Amino acid sequence: MDCDVIVIGGGYAGLSAGALLAHRGYEVLLLEKSRSLGGRAGFMEKDGYIVEYGLHANRNASDGAAAAVFRRLGRELEFIAPGEPELWREGGFVPLPNNVGKIFRSSMLPLPAKISAARYLVKLVAGNPAKKYQLSLEDLTASCKSQETLEILRVISGIGIIAPEPANASAGELAAYLKKALRSKVKVGYPRGGTPSIIGGLREELEKNGQIMTGNKVTRLMLKKGLVNQVKTETSSYTAYAVVSAMPVQDLPDLFGGKDLPIKFAKRARELVPTAGISLDVGLKEPVTDKNGLLVTSEPLSMGQFTSNIDPGMAPAGRQLLSWYYPLPLPWVKNADKMGREEQRLRGVLGEMFPGIWDAVDWERTLRLSMVDGFLPRPGQTRADRPDFTIPSLDNFFICGDTTRAEGTGGDTAFNSAIHVSGLVDDYLEEITEEEEDED
Repeated sequence: MDCDVIVIGGGYAGLSAGALLAHRGYEVLLLEKSRSLGGRAGFMEKDGYIVEYGLHANRNASDGAAAAVFRRLGRELEFIAPGEPELWREGGFVPLPNNVGKIFRSSMLPLPAKISAARYLVKLVAGNPAKKYQLSLEDLTASCKSQETLEILRVISGIGIIAPEPANASAGELAAYLKKALRSKVKVGYPRGGTPSIIGGLREELEKNGQIMTGNKVTRLMLKKGLVNQVKTETSSYTAYAVVSAMPVQDLPDLFGGKDLPIKFAKRARELVPTAGISLDVGLKEPVTDKNGLLVTSEPLSMGQFTSNIDPGMAPAGRQLLSWYYPLPLPWVKNADKMGREEQRLRGVLGEMFPGIWDAVDWERTLRLSMVDGFLPRPGQTRADRPDFTIPSLDNFFICGDTTRAEGTGGDTAFNSAIHVSGLVDDYLEEITEEEEDED
């Protein structure tokens, strides 16, 4: 064997799983197809700016999933607390009424809407979220007559689980998110140094007892007697006792040549719909605002932050960095004309919020993304429905990432899946070691 464990994919999930297994003493080989690590959480350095691959939320900060991975590695992530979230509405910013207390203090809601919105939030978090997984937010609020209530719930769903359309938002997934958020002292945190601090820390831990090979795209997984016995890349092949896939499950059937996987699993994997949309990053020659919290628009539903206002190290002195995300349905991303119109719409809204912003541009980057988070948390794609961490017919093959049934959304799902899968791999490797010792 070339190593104990091969990990396919160097995003949050792959790096976390690899680091956790290396920390437990296993020899790990991580194969990443691109030249850099991070996947959809990657970054680049540009003229003194640290530009992340879109907007990233670390929900619950030191109580969250990323911090949990680092604690298992004997490390701590340092988080910076951003300012309070604000909603752009009718030409101005107002505090975002994202909990019952803020709803009743909000100046944007008349009293009947406050009562209605609070009632629906309580209805959401009451009881077992699993019983609401297959219920959409639209179904839950079918009898609601208050447009202000519907607007607030849509915004909370949009920023909380990245499901801004009530018909495509699982009430149960939103309820699970809200329950956890209510228990957490800090709702969101920004890691000091941004995503490079997460990626760098995981890389250091993995390389203590393993190797990372970038620019190595895995092309085929070979099977023998219910085991993945060979991992092939474009130039080489590798063997290991266990193999962990941290790539999107939508692409996984291709590694098996369209066969060897259970038909039901392959079908479910290919049909899993991700979130999508427009990511806009802007470097500014001069500051246009001092706001340092999440900023949200309700029409259209979009969100962003001035990253350098939270962590000044993300941009050169005297300059500013903005990251913005506009979630859109996946079919829209494939329509160039429609996407062009939506980009102009977003630019218009940003121009209204921050007069003069487009005159202060140092550089900008617009990405039309067909996958932001690995799944849209709608009924039929909840944690009860998404692919499992193992495939019954493959004893030494494990799956992690933000397309699995792990808790959370996006990065949280990736980190949580890595924690779970590293435990499964550890158990498996201990079991085969015991079997080999018994044979001896």
